[in-house]
Amino acid sequence: MKYSRFVGIVLLASALFIGLGAAEDLTPDAIMLETETNMTITGLSYADDDEWVEVVNPGMASQDFTFWTLEDENNNTYSFPEGFVLLPGAAVKVHTGQGNATETDLYWGRDDLVWDEEEVATLKNAAGEIVAGYPESA
Repeated sequence: MKYSRFVGIVLLASALFIGLGAAEDLTPDAIMLETETNMTITGLSYADDDEWVEVVNPGMASQDFTFWTLEDENNNTYSFPEGFVLLPGAAVKVHTGQGNATETDLYWGRDDLVWDEEEVATLKNAAGEIVAGYPESA
């Protein structure tokens, strides 16, 4: 009787261990679906009447930009609207000035200019990690 109970416990423990291992194996796949490392800044317009930064999602999955930011070197920070999602292959321009937000154009709502030609525009994810910069060589 003790032997069969021992075998039962070993089998149960093995099943739990295998189940946990399978769950752990799924985690890297879930992480690989993250597309934030693919986000790029493809342009920055310094025009007085329409200053903007363009962010592109060249990946194969949508990216939620909740809690993401665009920053300049003077700590001027734009926070993306909660729930804003950039679809695969899509681009969005973040305009410094005012306007009505769409899927392709967001507005910071500032009256003054932000970007200087020597500055780097930095895109940060929700964890505050740098995802992209423009220009890249700066």
